[in-house]
Amino acid sequence: MIYKLLALGDRYPKQADFVLLILGFSLGANFFMLLKFEELEEIRVMLDRSHFDIHLINPSLSGILIGLGINLLESRIIPKINMGYWFNILLRFVLFSLLILGCIALVHMSSSLLFSDAGFFYSIHSYLFFINTPLFFTLYIYLLMLGISINFFRVIGNLFGHGIIFNYVMGKYREPIEENRIFMFLDLNDSTRIAEKLGHVKYSRFLNKCFTDLSEVLPMYDGEIYQYVGDEAVITWNLDTIKNPLKPIWLYKAYEEKLDSKSDEYLEKFGVTPYFKAAINSGVVSVSMVGGRKKEMAFHGDVLNTASRVLEQCGKLSKSLLITQSFSEAISGNPKVTAIRLKEVFLRGKNDMVAIYQPILHL
Repeated sequence: MIYKLLALGDRYPKQADFVLLILGFSLGANFFMLLKFEELEEIRVMLDRSHFDIHLINPSLSGILIGLGINLLESRIIPKINMGYWFNILLRFVLFSLLILGCIALVHMSSSLLFSDAGFFYSIHSYLFFINTPLFFTLYIYLLMLGISINFFRVIGNLFGHGIIFNYVMGKYREPIEENRIFMFLDLNDSTRIAEKLGHVKYSRFLNKCFTDLSEVLPMYDGEIYQYVGDEAVITWNLDTIKNPLKPIWLYKAYEEKLDSKSDEYLEKFGVTPYFKAAINSGVVSVSMVGGRKKEMAFHGDVLNTASRVLEQCGKLSKSLLITQSFSEAISGNPKVTAIRLKEVFLRGKNDMVAIYQPILHL
């Protein structure tokens, strides 16, 4: 169940971020109320018990509104403002502070009006009294730290994948284990020529744009980015849990279509249109966490080496997508695809010949 939820989080990252914001601030606000209940009671007595009731819905509603507000700011407002890194940091701090004040004011005054006999002006008075107490300053700092913590987990989840983070925390890859996996090596065509034309800084922006577009289609096909190596992306799937092994091929086709739909945008910004070639292989690999101070998850095995060598054959055979015999067997019997055997070749670093196939999708 947990892995299914994590997989959904990786497939729908924007929705996962939204849910994490809502749940994080709602639970965090309720936790603060439990910790500071006695101080809240003291404020209630100082004002008037009949007019300052503490409702269980207040912290939950405040958390929901703050989560909604942050989602709105980050998805609709802040991306349109490009005034430099430090200005954006300051802007986030100011907007978040105003959001806290506004949400607490709205919930506090609404609950006073709806759940007690307090009038509008008394609701304003009680709110102004509350924000001038040390407790409110504590709440503000608490929500600020909570927001930083939630954002940290959002960034880490989006950077490495929610499933990978969970497996790391659970210690799944502390010792090397074997997994049956699919790997796709995705490489930019004519990368040297494009790099020389654009220069290294603009070329970096170009690659970032390409891989950002890749990340937008990747979740729909359940792929995980293993690593970026220069102008190459390595994508992986767990063959034992993937529902349809055709997803790597569908991903490649979807990425092709996305780049084609944005060709005018690429031409306007960079003067070139990107095209990628790919090779897909599958089989058993070992996986573990490697490194000392800087740890990362690593896959080892001939499956990756073979996929990398098959990728080199794309240019020689004038094909944009090639697959190995192992992966062709994984998709055999599926009426939506035909794997055409092209030839057997000696791959660099290998003693035996390897059969190379071209997948043909049937729409």
